[in-house]
Amino acid sequence: MTEVWELPGASFDREEKVIAVLPVGSVERHGDHLPIGTDTIEASWIASRVAERLGAHLFPPIWYGVSPGLSRFPGTINVDPEAFISYVYSVLREIARNGYRLIVVINGHGGNTSALRVAMKRAAFETGTTIVSFDWWRDAGTTALRQLFASPGHAGEDETSAMLYIDGQHVDMKHAARHVPEWVPRYAVESPQVEEALYPRAVLGDPTTASAEKGGRWLQAVIDDIVVAVRDLAVRLGITR
Repeated sequence: MTEVWELPGASFDREEKVIAVLPVGSVERHGDHLPIGTDTIEASWIASRVAERLGAHLFPPIWYGVSPGLSRFPGTINVDPEAFISYVYSVLREIARNGYRLIVVINGHGGNTSALRVAMKRAAFETGTTIVSFDWWRDAGTTALRQLFASPGHAGEDETSAMLYIDGQHVDMKHAARHVPEWVPRYAVESPQVEEALYPRAVLGDPTTASAEKGGRWLQAVIDDIVVAVRDLAVRLGITR
């Protein structure tokens, strides 16, 4: 795994440019117990392990994301979708221009998903480069998620467990508070009223039942699934054998 931001220019020129990995997250309130940078911290940690397993190049994370639903909470930095799309598109286009044949985006924030897909499509069809994205908490490790966690959600048991494993010194469990609503929509809905009902304390689920051990098991399953998927895609594209 190569962290491209540490390479001198001459070294970068000599590197074979095949697969690039780009973490994308957010700066957003995650209850009172998790860091506001949780989404980017987790995406970056996973992206680093995925890049290492793939022998890929790791790019610096995109920290800020689309977070209108939790913008009422201190600490959240919400980026307009149009600005996010334009910025991410530009980054993806430039990574492709540098010669990478496959770009793997590790997304850590659900609010980014729809805007991220727009940016990916524009960049892919303009440059001819293949771009694949993973909402890591729902596109990978799904079997482990169901087996390990009874009360997952935003800053809930699953995400708190992941952070306890990745960076437990910045998790303050004495402020962990449970919020499990009676109703969670199973369809796409955009509504300030629904957001306020689901996230009165910027928490969905029960973080009090989290553990680093469960987080480690889940994260390993996530990484395994993403690596298998990317390797399969690379073979199908003729990028690797």
